[in-house]
Amino acid sequence: MLAQDKLKTYLSLTLLASAVWLMHGFIPAMLWAVVIGIATWPLRIKVAQKTKLNDMGVAAIMTVAVAVLLFLPIIYALILVASDLGALTSWIMQMQKTGIAAPDWLHLIPIVGDRASGWWAANLSDPAGLSVFLGSADNSWIREIAQNIGAQAAHRLFTLVFAIVTLFFLYKKGEGLSSKTLTLLEKLTGESGKRYGLQAATAIRATVNGVVLVGLAEGLFIGMSYWVAGAPHAAILGVSTGALAMIPFAAPLIFTGVSVVLILQGKMAAAVSVFVFGWLVLAIGDHVLRPKIIGNSVELPFLWVLFGILGGVEVFGLIGLFIGPALMALVVMMWNDMTEVESQSASV
Repeated sequence: MLAQDKLKTYLSLTLLASAVWLMHGFIPAMLWAVVIGIATWPLRIKVAQKTKLNDMGVAAIMTVAVAVLLFLPIIYALILVASDLGALTSWIMQMQKTGIAAPDWLHLIPIVGDRASGWWAANLSDPAGLSVFLGSADNSWIREIAQNIGAQAAHRLFTLVFAIVTLFFLYKKGEGLSSKTLTLLEKLTGESGKRYGLQAATAIRATVNGVVLVGLAEGLFIGMSYWVAGAPHAAILGVSTGALAMIPFAAPLIFTGVSVVLILQGKMAAAVSVFVFGWLVLAIGDHVLRPKIIGNSVELPFLWVLFGILGGVEVFGLIGLFIGPALMALVVMMWNDMTEVESQSASV
């Protein structure tokens, strides 16, 4: 009987490993669908209660809503990127013919102003010097960037399409799947397995709220500063800032670049205002709101939230933004369970 049980276990593990290997290309899409499904499940319950539709109808409404919210910004951003690449190519070709004039404020910089002006005149204002500085006049590197962006966009859209398809079935069969998953965890690991499963779902939902909502709010406020400062393409820059604000320490790449562009346009006060305001918004969002939203929901200290987000991104990519904190929440929960048992044993 024991040999038969071992054979059954080995066969089950072999089948599971074979299924994972067969679907490994679709695992990112499935993970995204699970994260989105868990995060939006309370809304799914409200839609079902309000509309009185069956599972098929509710799943269709939720899937269409999520698809619209995800696809429209991505398509809009791709269109803007394509148009900006064309404008960038034209600008570089024009600058290679005429050179780049030095800004009026450059020579006013204390100590290094005159030297910087001389370097600019020799390397950027003179077309010949500019061609040497850029290293090439054929703009092939711009085409390579466009091709890389196109390939990455196609891959991301492919993943997103399969995530949406998977999400539909999760919205339709989610209640049964979650019940069976919790039952399986309880059979395998006892009551603690069920608690860990519920804790993971709570952590994912809290992380989505803390990462996505706070990031979008940061992008909105910083994007408004772009618009007030007169930065070009303030809307798309604000969306990009919000997207990068979901990753710790990434949003400064955008508003620092905007500040540099404003400086080159001679708008020093606007550049400093955007830079300072950007850091102020990030300080409030990342160090006050985000830890409060995530940590309070799963009783996870800010340091572990930060480690979970950064480590998750490094190991799993963008999906790690949500998987990382969930794993850290489970580790902290397991630690508390183990230390509580040990404390009770020591007291006895």
